[in-house]
Amino acid sequence: MSLQVEIEKKLNDKVLSVSFDTEGKQGITGILGASGCGKSMTLKCIAGIETPDRGKIVLNGRVLFDSGKKINLRVQDRHVGYLFQNYALFPHMTVEQNISFSMDLKKIPKKDKQARVGELLKVVQLEGFEKRKIQEMSGGQRQRVALARALAADPKILLLDEPFSNLDENLRCEMADLVRKLHHEMELTVVMVTHDKEEAMKVSDRIALMKAGEVLQYDKPERIFYHPESRAVADYMGQTNYI
Repeated sequence: MSLQVEIEKKLNDKVLSVSFDTEGKQGITGILGASGCGKSMTLKCIAGIETPDRGKIVLNGRVLFDSGKKINLRVQDRHVGYLFQNYALFPHMTVEQNISFSMDLKKIPKKDKQARVGELLKVVQLEGFEKRKIQEMSGGQRQRVALARALAADPKILLLDEPFSNLDENLRCEMADLVRKLHHEMELTVVMVTHDKEEAMKVSDRIALMKAGEVLQYDKPERIFYHPESRAVADYMGQTNYI
């Protein structure tokens, strides 16, 4: 599994210029940085929600976007699972209806759809919640429903936008372990956006540290912490002494 991202996009007050590539053996990629640095925009460009001005995005050898060749696949053709920060669940639907939404669009037979929903609820540890209303779910349960819905489309890549920001510490740990388990069992490419340094260090196998639209360093967590390539990286990672 591999993802290659090399894009530029002009924003209001800066230019987003991001370049990194990852392979499945490297595990989960974390995009870390302060609010407004371009993390979520990078995720939206990978998903196809936003369009870069130039560059290339390649997933497992398949070109999703290439400005030079004028290739720009639609969101539904990219095989992307997207977990939004606010979950974006439909409040008027049951758990089952939320999860099966993408399958409804593909007109998958009802029997197959119900079986798949059951499988996904087992994966996210919510068996028996099919008919539960979204308003009756806790924050952690809603996040699991959103994750199941993202997986329902059989994605090749899972994009997580601040996935644990609304959860307490225990739930954060549980969800982090679940994401890691899914990465290994389903062989998913996973890219996670976060502003939390500890979260990024714990969950990610590689981190792209961003500031003002640019990647300052793309490396293993321990190398970013112990061997920052610039003073800006060192400052972001914590209190430091300079020699």
